[in-house]
Amino acid sequence: MRDEYVVGPGFAELRPFKRSANNGDKGDEGPESTGFPVYPDLVERLVDGAEQPDPDGVIPHALATCSAYAYAGFAQRGAPDTVAMMMTRLGLERNRCRVFELRVDAMYVASAAYLVQDEDRRVVILCYRGTQPEDIISILTDADVRPETLSVELDGRRHEVHAGFYRTMRATRHLVMGALERALRGESVNPDEHDVRGDGMRALYITGHSLGGATAALMGVVLAHEPRYRAVAEKLRAVYTFGQPMVGGPDLARACRKAVDERGVHVLRDRLLRYIYDRDVVPALPPRPVGPYAPFGREFHYRKARSPVDGALAALGNAGVEAVALPGRLLRAPLRRLPEHAVRAAERVLTPLRHVQESGWSEVHEPGRHYPQMDTLAGLAVVAPLAFFAARLALTRTVPFAYSFDDHGPGHYVNALAPAGVLSEYGDVR
Repeated sequence: MRDEYVVGPGFAELRPFKRSANNGDKGDEGPESTGFPVYPDLVERLVDGAEQPDPDGVIPHALATCSAYAYAGFAQRGAPDTVAMMMTRLGLERNRCRVFELRVDAMYVASAAYLVQDEDRRVVILCYRGTQPEDIISILTDADVRPETLSVELDGRRHEVHAGFYRTMRATRHLVMGALERALRGESVNPDEHDVRGDGMRALYITGHSLGGATAALMGVVLAHEPRYRAVAEKLRAVYTFGQPMVGGPDLARACRKAVDERGVHVLRDRLLRYIYDRDVVPALPPRPVGPYAPFGREFHYRKARSPVDGALAALGNAGVEAVALPGRLLRAPLRRLPEHAVRAAERVLTPLRHVQESGWSEVHEPGRHYPQMDTLAGLAVVAPLAFFAARLALTRTVPFAYSFDDHGPGHYVNALAPAGVLSEYGDVR
């Protein structure tokens, strides 16, 4: 187990060439004049959190950035100094950043949980690292789709979830909860700081990209419905996930939509926010041949504008995928549900035509229209890899594949969620 903590830099350290007001500069008039922070009011926005997602887009962008830089590091070790620096740049000056990392190759465990706490100890962000592309153990965790029973009850019973994702969350859960208990008392997540400040943690956010998003979702489920965690759960503002795969079956999804916590709040229905970038393949996984999975929470989908020709080609490609999947659906589905399956199939084929020349984020309000589970292994083994390589070449970049590994990159989420006119995490204009 690795347990490391750092203190993020101050804003002054991030402005080495800032001109002083005595030399004719106008002084601190905002990010444009100083470079950093990107969001001077980030702490107050996180503490308030009255509306989720933040209508100005600040909180989704900040958490997507945190999730992206949780991948920082080398030799399969995380880099809390990088995460702390990036969160200072965004607006959490001199934050405390602590990482818990547990790795056991034979058990397919490669778990990393970052805790980022603001200097005044009012806000904590719990960010889980996603699948590391170069790490076979991390990839095998994704592939461990065996069902395992969740430790908490929803809708009066326990449900089965993806074993690999659940194990990743459990690997660091007790250490994370111990640090959050400290934060609740107004103590630092850094165990070497023993003083108490203020009234303690007022707002908690959980986030992650890819595997990290699945881990965050499961932590949200356990936190909201484990009675002994109630004091911490009351501070949970929201769970934000980016490119998150599904974690359980339709029964779990229905239970999460119905479940209320001890305050009567629909945390998993209203405060778990899933973001999907265009044709990202991962939110459609695990594929149906390994078992039925279904999403829960609020879904936000980003679509890139395409020409009518691209839309028609995409519809044609979707029709081919539906044709391949049709025999399996007919065998699995009861006769009374065949018309419903036919309507859904038609919707999936026609979706690219409906959204031609649309662009930007939109919320999917009807559960039946959520990003669908991949029906065949062909999408994972053939379509998504081809789309990834096609994106590298100018001649094939606009070919409208149904799924793409390229669209899963955390940088896409950071850039697509950045509000208009804000500086990047590097301090320059986008």
